[in-house]
Amino acid sequence: MNALPLFVDFGVQIKARSPALQTFVVQLVGVEGYLPTARAVRGGGYSAIAESNTVGPEGGQVLVDRTVDLVKSLWPEPKR
Repeated sequence: MNALPLFVDFGVQIKARSPALQTFVVQLVGVEGYLPTARAVRGGGYSAIAESNTVGPEGGQVLVDRTVDLVKSLWPEPKR
């Protein structure tokens, strides 16, 4: 399985929504294209066009949401 390089916006979303004091986004770079944001697709450019990618912005948002859910599961909210 090859990895898709994330656009930095996805990493920023993960960090901003993480309950951890520090969150590091580490990724592998593969040959399958890029994982562009919706903003990048609107702006165009090589790394954001459909021909350069196997997954679109919706997949990137799913990745962000699921990653944040997993990180949050490590820091459960205290019971009141």
